Amino acid sequence: MSLLHELSSLPGAEEVLRHARAERPQKNELCGAFAGLVSLRAHGVEVTDQDEVALAAGTVLASGDEPSWPPGECGRADFRLTLPVAGGSASAGTSAIGLARAIETLSHGELAAVPASGEWTVPALGRLLDGARRLGRVVVIANVDTGKFAAHDTPQRLLRDYLDAGEIPLWTSRWRVGHFVLVAGMSTGTAGTLVSVVDTYPSLGEQGVHLQPIENLAAALRRKGMAPGGMLLIVRADWAGAARALVTDAGLRAQLWDNGSPAPRGQSR
Repeated sequence: MSLLHELSSLPGAEEVLRHARAERPQKNELCGAFAGLVSLRAHGVEVTDQDEVALAAGTVLASGDEPSWPPGECGRADFRLTLPVAGGSASAGTSAIGLARAIETLSHGELAAVPASGEWTVPALGRLLDGARRLGRVVVIANVDTGKFAAHDTPQRLLRDYLDAGEIPLWTSRWRVGHFVLVAGMSTGTAGTLVSVVDTYPSLGEQGVHLQPIENLAAALRRKGMAPGGMLLIVRADWAGAARALVTDAGLRAQLWDNGSPAPRGQSR
């Protein structure tokens, strides 16, 4: 049996998986908008498409260079809306603050995007994800460096060995970019913990879901050599206080982080 069926899922994970499966692949450079769209729809908020989320988040497309796709994937450029394009040396992408504000705005205040940033140690990440299971329905967005992930096609036997003996697979991802993904659950063994990552491309893992040793996910959130990463806990607005308490209890900061992408006009980090 696949390890994916042995996970302890976060509340609302089935809706996350369903909406991610229906929306894949992400549109070019819209990983943040993809994650935002899935978060909104998983909470029952209707949004038209990734473009609507991207526009609300202040996403800026890169100019000139072809986007970086995982091996075996191709682009998707069926944009409905015209999105801003970076000029000259201006940075591009989706900022953490822009994505958080887009989710809160498009939900008309029904949802809160509670940030988690700081020192991404394995114990801190484990406490945060374990605590998230007590939040009612929650969608967890992670802003990561994919190069720190274990390979998306790591054999199941090696992942089982990791759970039993704590031996982290040596194979790492062949695709390295700053990226937004979703987290759906955990599986804890005798010596290791696996976290299920819901990705934006169907070729990554098993129908777009891959399992990561918690050590790899923590390293991916630290994004060494890049601007820092972080997490957003998307909850109903009346659960925001409980979510912030979980973040601080885990030893993290309930503050947005600067991932190097431009913040929307009029919004500071």
